[in-house]
Amino acid sequence: MIEAAIKNAVEVDGLEIVRGGRSMFTEMSWELPDGKFLAVTGPSGIGKSSLLACLGGRLRQHHGTFRLSTADPRQVGVIFQNLRLSRNLSVLINVLCGQLGSQPWWRTLFSFPAAERQRAFEIMCELGIGELANKPVRKISGGEQQRTAIARVLYQSPSIIFADEPTSNLDAGLSAKMLGILRNQCDTEGKTAVCVLHDAELVEEFADVELRLDSRVEHGWSLRKIR
Repeated sequence: MIEAAIKNAVEVDGLEIVRGGRSMFTEMSWELPDGKFLAVTGPSGIGKSSLLACLGGRLRQHHGTFRLSTADPRQVGVIFQNLRLSRNLSVLINVLCGQLGSQPWWRTLFSFPAAERQRAFEIMCELGIGELANKPVRKISGGEQQRTAIARVLYQSPSIIFADEPTSNLDAGLSAKMLGILRNQCDTEGKTAVCVLHDAELVEEFADVELRLDSRVEHGWSLRKIR
């Protein structure tokens, strides 16, 4: 259950997640203040995606509790590992769908408002996909689709962002650019990011804290402050 009205963006207390009869980690407890960037690291299959799914309310924990600073699902943005884009719709419409929950149905029945289309387009341009606005998602590359998913969440403008390997299909330069944009959201707008990453250099450059999942350590996790 997600509770609100806490002093931190995310608070985790004694969390344990079990998948396939196996405990991924136990007694996980940490706090993440507003405006911070937490990197979740560890080998494949260790439970990183399961942790994000739990914090995002899509997977029930076995033990323990967690709380977010908001109970409004529109204030929690998720960049899914499988992206969850509508392949037959254009890039622009996919990005605009990030605000469907906050727009009255009658405003989007025939078209999104011009001001909203412009704002979405500006975000897409910042991510380098503005020229793809009218292309169906099925006709763009995996990296372009990944940037579309990032743009959709930025357009949603949530206070907390959960990102599951948001740069896995991007080269080093684009990965740094995308994470720099997320980092800037934390620094300038007070947003909070919890992001699964595999590149140690990116973790050091952009994260405030590293949460490493590792079956070799006690309880299967450790926390390290970076800055």
